Amino acid sequence: MRAPRRSSRWSRRRLQRRGQYDSYLNSAAWYRKRQQWYFQWQQETGTEPVCAVCGRVWTLREGHLHHRTYARLGRELRPDVIPLCATDHAQLHDLWDAHPSWRTTGRATATLGIIAALRRQRRANGSTSHVPAQTTNRQA
Repeated sequence: MRAPRRSSRWSRRRLQRRGQYDSYLNSAAWYRKRQQWYFQWQQETGTEPVCAVCGRVWTLREGHLHHRTYARLGRELRPDVIPLCATDHAQLHDLWDAHPSWRTTGRATATLGIIAALRRQRRANGSTSHVPAQTTNRQA
């Protein structure tokens, strides 16, 4: 389970919810949901999924799915999650935790804003990775 930010303390209720969420992410149900998401992506787009930040091919073995919303947790639709590589997923959460202003915009909006910021940062650093336009259009 991810630890709380240094400046905050989690309530007993929040710790309980985090524990339940972590259990879900380690369950067979989540594994099946990831597989279903992957095959649905391929069927709908005709392409392999890629990391929404760096454009690396996303795989069931190594890819992460970031929840844009928890509204349908356990019954996620394809747009509810965004494919990310492990590195970019960690960076997204680092930015989310470091800047309280992201949390005030709502999870879905903040997720897309942070992804855009990470892409800009990558371009500014001279990265040659590129994200196909269809990835951003399909995520929203």
